[in-house]
Amino acid sequence: MIIYANTGGVMKYLLVIVLLVSSALLLAHPASKVDLSFDKETSVLTVNFNHKVKDIDKHFILEIRVELNGEKIIEQMLEKQDNLKTGEVFYKIVDAKPGDEIKVRIKCNKFGKKSAKLTIE
Repeated sequence: MIIYANTGGVMKYLLVIVLLVSSALLLAHPASKVDLSFDKETSVLTVNFNHKVKDIDKHFILEIRVELNGEKIIEQMLEKQDNLKTGEVFYKIVDAKPGDEIKVRIKCNKFGKKSAKLTIE
């Protein structure tokens, strides 16, 4: 005797879960661009990022991490970004010198990370 299980209900359930997860990931995204510049005269690192959102209170860049030559020197938590498209932060890094590498990683509060590197000349 062969018994066939009714898998139609299970497949529909799995399809709904996949669609819900996919929809959430489409709404949540990392920054599209991170730009770094370093002013040697003032020792100030400028971090600009592009991150389009619909509501800066609910979807924003949450964390910014700065490394100097592979060592974490700054970790800042944000509560919202500047506007619906971009953000900008400044950090004074007095220990940076020519040849050093600065790496910045920014993390979305919903999903995703984006990094950029800069070698000081």
